[in-house]
Amino acid sequence: MSYYGTYQRLGVPVWASRLTLLRAAVRVLTKTCRRDHTKRAARHAFYRECLRYQLQDQAICLEYRI
Repeated sequence: MSYYGTYQRLGVPVWASRLTLLRAAVRVLTKTCRRDHTKRAARHAFYRECLRYQLQDQAICLEYRI
């Protein structure tokens, strides 16, 4: 599953810190999802995907000097 659309809707600038990105990602999730231990692996996968997308976007900005 791809979370790129969700990552883009977080509204976090490309050069924001990883912590800022994670805080925004946590806010997107509902309270019940954040508290459900059975969804822990899915939450962590979501966070990792968002961090990976941020790194990709930063690499693109460096490559094209945006």
